[in-house]
Amino acid sequence: MFSPQRIERVNQERLVFAALPGQPLPWEAGHELSRWKLRPNQTWRHVVYLGIYRLDELFEVLSQLFGPGPESYDERPAGESAVAAFAVDEHGHVLRESLVVSSCASATGELLRNRRVRTDWPSRLGAATDDLDESLQKLLPAVTVESEDGEPRLVSGVVDHRVLSDYQKMAVQATGVDAALSFTDIRIRSQIVVRRDEDKRVANECSHGCNRVPASAADHDFLNSFIMQDLGRVAEKIAKGVVGVALNDYLRPEADLATAGRVDVRDRIDAVLAATAPQAVPAGRWPGHPEHTLALNQQLAVCTALGMTAGILGVNGPPGTGKTTMLRDLVAALVVERARRLAALTDPAQAFTGRQLRWSTGHRTRVVDVWRPDLTGFEMVLASTNNGAVQNVTDEIPAADAIDDSWRERAAAVDYFPDIATALLAGQPAAEQPQVVKRGWALVAARLGNKANRSRFVDTFWYHAPDEKRKQPNEGHTWSGLLAVLKGYEQTGPEVPWSTAVSRFRATEARVEAIRAERTRVYHDVERSAHPEIALADLRHALKAAADAVESARLRHGAALDAERERAAEVGRIASALQAEAERDARRRAAAADQTLATAERQVEHLSAGRKANAERALWSCEAELSRWLTAHAAHQRSQPGPWAWLRTLGEARRHWSYHDGQLLAGVRQAQVALDMARAERAAALVEIDVVQRAVDTARRQADEIRRMLAAGIPEPQVDHAPLTAARRRVALAEQEFSTAVQNHRAAEDAVRAAEADLSALQARLGRAASALGRHFPDSEWHADRQRRESAALWTDREWNEARSELFLAALALHKAFLRHNATRLRRNLQAAMDLVGGDMPANLAPDAALAAWQSLFFVVPVVSTTFASYDRVFGHLGREALGWLLVDEAGQATPQNAVGALWRTKRAVVVGDPLQLEPITTLPLRTEQAIRTEQGVDEQWLTSRTSVQRFADRLTPLGTWLAGDGDSDPTWVGVPLTVHRRCDQPMFDIVNRVAYGGLMIDGTGTSAGDRFQLAYPTLPPSKWIDVAGTGARGHWIPDQGRQLDRILATLAELDFDMSEVMVIGPFRDVARELDRRARRYPGLVAGTIHTAQGKQADVVVLVLGGAPDRAGARRWASSRPNLLNVAVSRAKRRLYVIGDRQAWSPLRYFQVLATELPHQEPVPRQPSAPGWRGTGPGANSRPAAW
Repeated sequence: MFSPQRIERVNQERLVFAALPGQPLPWEAGHELSRWKLRPNQTWRHVVYLGIYRLDELFEVLSQLFGPGPESYDERPAGESAVAAFAVDEHGHVLRESLVVSSCASATGELLRNRRVRTDWPSRLGAATDDLDESLQKLLPAVTVESEDGEPRLVSGVVDHRVLSDYQKMAVQATGVDAALSFTDIRIRSQIVVRRDEDKRVANECSHGCNRVPASAADHDFLNSFIMQDLGRVAEKIAKGVVGVALNDYLRPEADLATAGRVDVRDRIDAVLAATAPQAVPAGRWPGHPEHTLALNQQLAVCTALGMTAGILGVNGPPGTGKTTMLRDLVAALVVERARRLAALTDPAQAFTGRQLRWSTGHRTRVVDVWRPDLTGFEMVLASTNNGAVQNVTDEIPAADAIDDSWRERAAAVDYFPDIATALLAGQPAAEQPQVVKRGWALVAARLGNKANRSRFVDTFWYHAPDEKRKQPNEGHTWSGLLAVLKGYEQTGPEVPWSTAVSRFRATEARVEAIRAERTRVYHDVERSAHPEIALADLRHALKAAADAVESARLRHGAALDAERERAAEVGRIASALQAEAERDARRRAAAADQTLATAERQVEHLSAGRKANAERALWSCEAELSRWLTAHAAHQRSQPGPWAWLRTLGEARRHWSYHDGQLLAGVRQAQVALDMARAERAAALVEIDVVQRAVDTARRQADEIRRMLAAGIPEPQVDHAPLTAARRRVALAEQEFSTAVQNHRAAEDAVRAAEADLSALQARLGRAASALGRHFPDSEWHADRQRRESAALWTDREWNEARSELFLAALALHKAFLRHNATRLRRNLQAAMDLVGGDMPANLAPDAALAAWQSLFFVVPVVSTTFASYDRVFGHLGREALGWLLVDEAGQATPQNAVGALWRTKRAVVVGDPLQLEPITTLPLRTEQAIRTEQGVDEQWLTSRTSVQRFADRLTPLGTWLAGDGDSDPTWVGVPLTVHRRCDQPMFDIVNRVAYGGLMIDGTGTSAGDRFQLAYPTLPPSKWIDVAGTGARGHWIPDQGRQLDRILATLAELDFDMSEVMVIGPFRDVARELDRRARRYPGLVAGTIHTAQGKQADVVVLVLGGAPDRAGARRWASSRPNLLNVAVSRAKRRLYVIGDRQAWSPLRYFQVLATELPHQEPVPRQPSAPGWRGTGPGANSRPAAW
């Protein structure tokens, strides 16, 4: 709310007029604008500013309201703003909804009334704006007029001096600042715009030179913070959880930071070596001189950034350390990576998903083809609060002098739209007369941002057509914008098949990757050789340990054998005793067996003579008895009576015979039974004899066996003796240990021999690599010498640099080939993108449709730039993490709030800046800011006067270092530090390195540029402090110091010195105003406060200190921090001349270093020029300058 826009001072050349009583207003007859001839489709629009007040006066009011704070002097904001503003058309009618009320003035009125700003203040501001708008309508009752097409329309009354005077009083009183501030004249800014009914036709027909703002696309907030509305929108998204990684990290409270994981890159060389390994080096490189490699920490920053999937990387960029150089290599890397993904397509049409999105504006419908996700995320937006910083970096990237001469022919062959790039580099739109502008080499970056830049970009990039009136083809007007180029591609078709274009790219890529593979092998060798002697010593120690282990195992084995022998002897004694006892037992058993045998034999004899003989006699008797009975029965059978005897005796004979036969059969049966029994008895006797006989046989065998055993001798018995068993196990283990020890010893010997051979081979390979890579190889000197180490990136020697730069150019060629193959799709998409750039799109445009169009523009132009102030107007229709990359320059000058909208729309951010250069300047005094913060419950970390975007990014970056405090403050953690300074000669380098960086920076400037300067201007004295105390101060301006400055400037002019390489600066505005007068006398001279010098540099810098003698507090303010002096001194490349009261300034902090490093002298009075003093060119006069 307290970030008002500054309005321009009255300047008729810039169409800014004062509304003076009695003089016509710009829309009234008689005003000089009424004599201007406009084109038929052009008209005037005027912005009226009411209640104009000075910002430093507002600062003073707020400061007094909450009590005076520390002296800040010229930290107070400069310039003017206004209480309210509105727009009127060419006839003086107020444009609808154009009224803007200053949030700063309104909030100041709120503070004056209540000493607080209520949380509902934004809605109250809206209500106040509505009330004032209603008051304006009452002052200017609506009237009906006839429009150009004959239709009636309702407009306000015509604004005149009375309306302006009355309305200014209303606005000032409504905001509540009428008594606190003084107000100057009413001011009007006029501009030419395109008529609303011509907007659509002009958007299609506007050609080169048409740098006009369509009225329908005009920006409407003339007074307030550019970011306030976007902050509100993003805050609503965050409240709903719609936030990406980058912004979520950015908003992390201090207490939640993971500071334990920080790696100080000055101490952890191993971490830097790993992070910049060949695998991490990007395939693409900017086409600079192959020998001019990035510094180590520049490469570290690039590799770390490319390794992020999302988040923020802080890069600390002290002056002259190559921020743009680093960013260019990042750009090249991303372009190459996208080309790699393009090369994976078998058909270029596969780059799109097949989905189409549409929107309509009026009678026009735009159609965009949606890109494949893997071809997106490469969009790069360069942003800063500083218009100059944005322009400088954006213009450096496509400028022809950004590439080395060795690449010009190849770049020309690629022909990546250099004419469009050249036209976009022009300071002004192409006019009727040819302009001398920087040449562009390729369309790789472009300025967007404010409305004028965007309109000019659309006209130049898209719609430009050759000027047929130009007769000379070399006047630079024969080229066409991309619209015509694409239409031509549609007619002619591709130059080569897509496969051929891809093959050309792949061939170049293969060379890069082949070299990468070689460098990777060397890197792995370096890893292995990090401590080679220690590794070999470890192996030799292991060999000795193995030998000791063999000896120990041998001793243990011998001891185990001795113990086993003792146990075996003991077992032998036991066995002998057992053997004797066994022999005695055997003899006893033999005697018993003989006795048993004899008994058994006698029993056999007894049984044979007794039972067996009786059984056999009984058997014989029974057999005879049976035989008799059988014989008698057989004879009886033969005497059986016949039938006649039966009949004769009436059966008596038969019965008598049968009776007698029965008696005979009974006798047979009894004899048979007796025989069976005799047989059984005999069998039983035989069985018994057999049993006894077997016992005899057994007894005989046992007796024989015992006799044989005794004859052979009783063997010693096996004794199960536990101690002997244990001893034998110990022997077996000892044998195994001994065998293993011997094997280990042999293996250790082999390992030592192999390691010695490997080390020898490794050292040979590393020696060859060191010889080939030179300063890009991490040898022992590299580790020991910080200057050598940080001056050049590893691995990136000339061979690889050439291949990588070639690949970047091949990537651009592949992109251009892709345009030829997809000319129709790209023409449609880019036409939609041009609407977005120009601001001609529906308010409800879907974010994904807008994104597809923007992605098409980024495909052609990889980098576009904008200030944070314009970011919302350029990309406000995009959603969370829509864009791939945000590159923030001069981030130390940006308040944390400035980057919120950009970070919300970005996946990855590389934030480059330096907290030790100029810090953000705010409208609010510190105590006022503290009061508002406390009232709103905001954490102190968000105080805009105490921090910056850079500090917020640095605290999130794990790779960085500590900058030592100055005694009153703690050390400061900064992100990846760029340390090699390549701008300033001595003593300027040593001054800034001591004053601000505690020796962090390394002097990489070299002497060649300084030597050339000395040869060109031998009469210029070395850098020094010219001691001028002076009297008669006018504020902080010391006229005597001005006269000394005039002598220096006159001398430089006499030497025909290029005054654009001279900068005169001072710490106070009183001094700057006087310096500005000198700038008008010497065209090209850069003059102003030290704050205006940020981002600039010059061969010669004159620092005029000034400082009212009676205001020591002003000098204390200028020396309270190192930032001011750091910026002033680091602008000077070859010479620094300080003009000031040495006695007053040299005791002050930081200026002590300046006084110590710079020789000083009393001022030399101006002497008349000797003959020939005025030179005709550089170095024309050899007489030393007299000052």
